[in-house]
Amino acid sequence: MDLIAAEGAGLQAVEIQASLRFALAAGDLVALAASKLLTPVASRAQTRRDALFDTSGFALAAHGLVLRASKTRSGARAALLREDGRVEAQARNSSGSCPDPAAFGAEWEAALSPVLAGAPLLPLAEIRLKRTACQFGDTMLVFETGYLASDGRRLEVHELELSGPVSALPDAALMLAAQAPLRLQPEALETRALRLAGAPPPAVEKAGAGLAGDPCLDDAVHGIISACLAQFRANMAVFLAGGDAMGAVHQMRVALRRLRSALELFSSALPAPEFSVLRAEAKRIASALGEARNWDIFLAFLHAGPSAAFPDEPGFTALEAQSAAHREAGHRQARALLDDPATTRFLLMAEAVIAKRAWRGNLPAESLPILAAPARDFGAECLEHLYRKVRKRGRHLAALPAHDRHQLRIKLKKLRYAAEFFGPLFAPRRRVKAFNAATAALQEELGKLNDMATAKALALNLKADEPEVVRALGIVLGWTAHAEQGEPRALSAAWEDFEKTKLFT
Repeated sequence: MDLIAAEGAGLQAVEIQASLRFALAAGDLVALAASKLLTPVASRAQTRRDALFDTSGFALAAHGLVLRASKTRSGARAALLREDGRVEAQARNSSGSCPDPAAFGAEWEAALSPVLAGAPLLPLAEIRLKRTACQFGDTMLVFETGYLASDGRRLEVHELELSGPVSALPDAALMLAAQAPLRLQPEALETRALRLAGAPPPAVEKAGAGLAGDPCLDDAVHGIISACLAQFRANMAVFLAGGDAMGAVHQMRVALRRLRSALELFSSALPAPEFSVLRAEAKRIASALGEARNWDIFLAFLHAGPSAAFPDEPGFTALEAQSAAHREAGHRQARALLDDPATTRFLLMAEAVIAKRAWRGNLPAESLPILAAPARDFGAECLEHLYRKVRKRGRHLAALPAHDRHQLRIKLKKLRYAAEFFGPLFAPRRRVKAFNAATAALQEELGKLNDMATAKALALNLKADEPEVVRALGIVLGWTAHAEQGEPRALSAAWEDFEKTKLFT
């Protein structure tokens, strides 16, 4: 969700329409639909009947596109959508069956031709829903029940779609969430239906490129928080879709760490109580995801390290089986966390803060000009402050005790995130790129030490009730104890590179 600013002097921001989709239990959907808060807008339910087309190799899906044919009261329609459900083009579909790409116009026909490469379009999945619409304040609420289907497989749907002005959606959704246990559904119906047909799950999404142009501080706060939330939601979709679970959990935690760092930075100038609430919730969710992430790392370490170095030790089979069981439990915990209505409420609260730009509300009148000041100036001040802290803490790095090195790593992460947020606003770009690379390299070395400390703690949770398992566990503990000391040369070299690479502000 976002605002589109109209170009030209004196023009006001034009608010766009947007939508949110939620899943809930069938009984909760019925109860919510009967709420007196809602005003029905139709005398009877409508039926939605869509067919989804792609090549047998999912050429369109690979390019983030969905081709949909729908039957409506006014006739058959065809639509070309993005994978998030946004409509790119629409046309009449006179045949009522497979849409002709030419119907979307010459530009789309030319664009789709190399994508399809002559392969025929096939009906791969369908959507069958009953829809009941209600008015809810300034928003429209549509209850949908039915199923997605492909080749004999069905997936039941009990969902609601909330649409309306961007500024009204989060608060309306929070009011609904107080009435029923809603779970944010980050994927469009069409992409889920195609995945039922065999389309690949979405790919893990890393953090974006940071700010662009010459934004003021007000717009920078909006843009950075929005980007962190978008990264979390995108990887939430990957995890729930059965994609790269290890990568998705990692990137969700990265998104939450970046969000917490951003909120801490902004709190220094914008004392918004909402920032403290969001930081606490982001920390809670990230910590709950940590179990899955830690066992993911431990298993990778076990396979690439001790187990590979001692292939003839039979005890590693038992250790790997136990570790895999812990990892599966962590992933179940992660899924339960994402299904938890509290996680949806956190995301809605964050969206409400963005939509209302709540950070404006606690500023005294004389401080309001700070919002219009260049974000570049604010970024430079924050970066220089963080840079000084890291340099101070990193003195005699190789000799620092483990606790102090861990604290340095935390400060370094904050510096790196701030550099990624604000770096694109500075020139020359080569200096920004060099600084970010040096910061990432130092963080990598410190991260290895932290991973070993975590691995040691996890290893102590493993059971060793057979002699060969005891021996394998001893190897793991010895390995981690040695690795915890780090590689002094590599660590010192990374620190020296960091010190030589001056801040770009």
